[in-house]
Amino acid sequence: MIEHNESRGGQATLEAAPKSRQIFANRPFAAIAILIFVGYMALAIGLYFWRGIYFRPDMWAILLFIGALLLGQWKTFLRDWVPVVMLLFGYEFMRGIAGKMMEADHYHGVHVTELLTAEKMLFGGTLPPLWLQDKLYVPGVIHWYDIMAVLIYALHFVFPLVFAFMLWVGSKERFWQFSLTFLLMNYTAFAFYLLFPTASPWVADEWGYIHGLVMPFDQAIHILVPQVSHTFNTVEIWGKLSGNPVAALPSLHAAYPWLVLLFAVKFFRRPGLLFLAYNVALWFTVVYLGHHWVVDILAGIAWATACFILVQLLWPRIVAGFRIPFLRKESTTTEPEANVDPVAFRKAVANAEARLALVENEENINDDENNATKRGRGAR
Repeated sequence: MIEHNESRGGQATLEAAPKSRQIFANRPFAAIAILIFVGYMALAIGLYFWRGIYFRPDMWAILLFIGALLLGQWKTFLRDWVPVVMLLFGYEFMRGIAGKMMEADHYHGVHVTELLTAEKMLFGGTLPPLWLQDKLYVPGVIHWYDIMAVLIYALHFVFPLVFAFMLWVGSKERFWQFSLTFLLMNYTAFAFYLLFPTASPWVADEWGYIHGLVMPFDQAIHILVPQVSHTFNTVEIWGKLSGNPVAALPSLHAAYPWLVLLFAVKFFRRPGLLFLAYNVALWFTVVYLGHHWVVDILAGIAWATACFILVQLLWPRIVAGFRIPFLRKESTTTEPEANVDPVAFRKAVANAEARLALVENEENINDDENNATKRGRGAR
């Protein structure tokens, strides 16, 4: 006979079975999401080099809608993404107004010397933007790292939005976790910029606080895309991407990919660490191009991490207390697979196979005994 504890194991296996089927059922969507992620990133790079186009979040939402249309989820896309895009658009609009306000006030109260002091304390009197350019920048020549820097910088808005779309394809709750954290991070950073405006390296150079900073971005664009280079320069690009030249600390350029990394590790575990390479490339990019200090990067990482932890701690209350579209329903039906331990699941499957073999063996023994009994009766 099968022992009682084995019957418990059988029950656990039966409970795990629907979860396993759900995992396998989601695999095609995971593959589609990855293909969409890669495809949109390639599209962003292609449009950037071919036409010199920078897409704002609201413009990217239109392209993401096309992806949702192809997946047959356009109604769900509108329901989930319209609030997020509107809030992002509002943030972009307010940030531009803040930049205009600072310009009208002749950038009074902008902090520069504090960042210079902190940077020199960290690096023994050396300023990393000037040091990197002195070692790597060659006038009239572009290297692989110049091209990489241009590409990474072009993906500032694209990267987190396409990651959010990838999450949305697979799980609406994961999408909302990331999106709410992303919005919280942006709006709280905006408040900090108003209270503590700070100058980036290129602004500090223009204002005479440092000397010798060059613009590798401009040189790379002029050589790589000569047909659009007359409309592209660092100040122009900064205006399109930021709208506020005195919003250096914390660096949202660093915060965006770091937040993606945190959620990728949370949702996908070890494979999510692949995004660390993008983060390292981004850190190099913004310092080498003269757009951020290292202290800006550290502040951006800390800011993203704090927002991530806060939302994770509050998430059960957020789900219970707010009417996020269909979130409560999904949180009880589609997310259990994220909590399945692969090792425990494989052990459960192995135990189930062993119990099945035991049951089959007992059935065979019982059949043999019955056949023997029948043969004995026939002989009498």
